[in-house]
Amino acid sequence: MGNEVLEFAAAIGARDLKSCLEGTKLQGLFRGRNYFLLDKSTYLIVKTSPGGKEEFWGLGKDFVGVFDLLTRKEGNYFFVALASNRSGWVLSRRQLAAMIADGSLGFSEDHLEYRLESPNLKDSDRFESIAAFLGKIAPTPETAPAPLPRPGSR
Repeated sequence: MGNEVLEFAAAIGARDLKSCLEGTKLQGLFRGRNYFLLDKSTYLIVKTSPGGKEEFWGLGKDFVGVFDLLTRKEGNYFFVALASNRSGWVLSRRQLAAMIADGSLGFSEDHLEYRLESPNLKDSDRFESIAAFLGKIAPTPETAPAPLPRPGSR
């Protein structure tokens, strides 16, 4: 991983998730510097492509489950596939779930990770600046968390 991930996180004001979870049982899960907290309930998984012949970005299957649990009642998470420290693609939790459900997201049994490849990424999910990224993750009906249940309801 190059400095692109950390430069991107600094530019958007995100904090390293591992440091935010210090002293909790979850701290040990986030060994890499790819997981961030943007605000109290917006999590980011930020990856760069390892390079080579084909561009792809890996998303560990276990991390999908962890972030689904962290945002089950409140919040959201986004997967950010960086092309540079200020550009790339961003996919919401809902988009990832739909891609996993319909099988359009590849899966590597060897690495136990989903693989986003260039053909999976749409121009509509691309951002070319920090401001454009922040605009894409602003809460909308598509990205807003589900409403909390009313007090006393299940």
